[in-house]
Amino acid sequence: MSNNKLLTDEQKELYSLMLPLYGALVSQKNTAKILNASIATLYRMRENGIGASYKKLDSNSKNGTVVYPLHEIVKYLTQSNVKTA
Repeated sequence: MSNNKLLTDEQKELYSLMLPLYGALVSQKNTAKILNASIATLYRMRENGIGASYKKLDSNSKNGTVVYPLHEIVKYLTQSNVKTA
């Protein structure tokens, strides 16, 4: 993974655990499962510019297939943690 050097050690560990299960590009269905959210919620998150970064395959089409790079999901999961005292 070329973005591996951009991840923390914690993120790299999570990525290595999830990669065999989901692959480097994760479908909306599996992303929704990982984030415990609906596909409709993922759509709203994209529309509002929040959540994990995504890629739109066939970007010439309005309804192109949306996939999420696994490293972006991992970053989103770990960076959205709230630290408590």
